[in-house]
Amino acid sequence: MSLTFLPPALLLLASFVTAFAVSQNGPGSARSGQPMAAAIHKPGWELTFHDEFDGSKLDTGKWIDSYPNNQRTHSNNEQQYYAPDGYAVSGGQLRLKAERRPMGGMPYTSGMICSYGKFAQQYGWFEMRAKFPKGKGYWPAFWLLPVTREWPPEIDILEILGHEPDKVYMTDHWRGENVRDEHQGDSFTGPDFSAGYHVFALDWEPNALIWYVDGKERFRMTEHIPHEPMYLLANLAVGGDWPGYPDATTRFPGSMVIDYIRVYKRR
Repeated sequence: MSLTFLPPALLLLASFVTAFAVSQNGPGSARSGQPMAAAIHKPGWELTFHDEFDGSKLDTGKWIDSYPNNQRTHSNNEQQYYAPDGYAVSGGQLRLKAERRPMGGMPYTSGMICSYGKFAQQYGWFEMRAKFPKGKGYWPAFWLLPVTREWPPEIDILEILGHEPDKVYMTDHWRGENVRDEHQGDSFTGPDFSAGYHVFALDWEPNALIWYVDGKERFRMTEHIPHEPMYLLANLAVGGDWPGYPDATTRFPGSMVIDYIRVYKRR
């Protein structure tokens, strides 16, 4: 084997070209579609909870795979049963899988995770990096509920409807004086969130709720702020009053793929 020695200037240029090629086509790039490693440390914040989904099974010290009390169905005319095998952990990712598979009296199975009884926090930064399925009837979400299990409040960090994969909905629910549930929210239309990974975050302060998509503020509320600990949920619903039901164009299986979930509190 022979070695060719290059001048320092050419070595620097070669290094730059190699780095550019990796950033464009390698792991973590938009073209490869693989999750990019991100710094877990956040200046001014203390990490209080995280899951990078390493290993080959769900960390049951952090999550359950149902709603509290092993409830595996939900209201809103949703059509999925959250099966104990409705998810998979591999390659540093959690995959919530929706399948056309009857179980529990429902025509579809899917997956969810919930930190009830494991972790809850009042105020802080809540972040997820994920990509989502495209198709009529898919309804992925990342949200917070109170540990008291008295609803509302509820904070929806993100909801996406599969037939609108470029739009993310951000919503706050609270208990009104005359009605059980009042809510306010907004939506942001961006890229196709099914085509690659994106970061969705909520900054929950005592006097504000601030939603971010890929590091940019997209919605803010300064009223009706919850003031109680809340736990985390991430799920892939199928069907329901809002998204409608799968149709002939909906491809199964479909997956909500989560790179990580991280929670911080201010130092």
